[in-house]
Amino acid sequence: MKPGISIVLPAYNEEKKIESCLKSIKEQDYSGKIEIILVDDESSDKTVELAKKFNIKVVRNGKHDYDIGKSLGIQNAKNEYVMFMDADNFLTSRNWISKIISPLLKDKSVIGAQPIWFKYNKKDKFFDRYCTLFGITDPLTIYLKKRDRLMLWERKWNIVKSKEYKDYFTAEFSKENLPTIGTVGFIIKKEYLLKTDYKPIFSHLDCMQDLVKRGYRKFAFVKLDIIHLHSNSFSEFLGKLKRNFNIFIRDYKKRRYTWEASFLKKVYAVIVMASFVLPFYHSLRGFLKIHDTAWLIHPFVCFIVVIMYCKIFLSWKLGLYKIKI
Repeated sequence: MKPGISIVLPAYNEEKKIESCLKSIKEQDYSGKIEIILVDDESSDKTVELAKKFNIKVVRNGKHDYDIGKSLGIQNAKNEYVMFMDADNFLTSRNWISKIISPLLKDKSVIGAQPIWFKYNKKDKFFDRYCTLFGITDPLTIYLKKRDRLMLWERKWNIVKSKEYKDYFTAEFSKENLPTIGTVGFIIKKEYLLKTDYKPIFSHLDCMQDLVKRGYRKFAFVKLDIIHLHSNSFSEFLGKLKRNFNIFIRDYKKRRYTWEASFLKKVYAVIVMASFVLPFYHSLRGFLKIHDTAWLIHPFVCFIVVIMYCKIFLSWKLGLYKIKI
């Protein structure tokens, strides 16, 4: 019998996706106990009604904040391990959970693990395919070297120095090079989460930084993919980026994860994203591997995103920006 896992799943009006998400969990062949904690943020649709068919625990949030929802999920988790999913995440095989927890059971110095790819489906919406192909929710993470997933043409987890095993890679991080790990299929022993400042808001970036500063630095990146439906359109994609930037500005003085990078590295990222050259190389290399036109919009997305970020940043520093979340 393997150790129990509590899956924390915050949700708001997810009636179109929640059944597929929960079905992918319920079909797992994992031999340990699986507890599913749906943290509902006062959904006005059938999210809770549909979820209750799967015999899960429902916790009420009501703060309209996913990070508060995750904190509530951790507080209600009864099992030894905690895993994070969203309603738009679906597990891609029956032995998915057995594989994701395997590095933590084999190597006690590994404190957390997550999959390294998003699952590609040529029938998905255009911008969902774009995010999947590049393994991102924000292209800036690529050029600041803060991303935690691979592009689909990449086979090696070499974002920082790593060690490869048959089914996964391991890497150790410092507070300077810690990527944006801790979400979409991330699993960790609950005792480590309790060592972080996870209440009343669980910011996965801040809490992973807490652990690294305490000396818990080793993570595993498992050779698995996970379905992540991110954006139906470019406007939705930009809207999510802007919302996240607004949250970052709002909570800036309270944040422990500060996207540490030298001034020159930040300038480099801006120039690269605005110049089209390296983004076009990444697009072309991906397109030659998987013939999908969603690769080819990457240079234009990078240009628009970096312009948007620069405008928000300058307005913020000049005291002219009004936060809207």
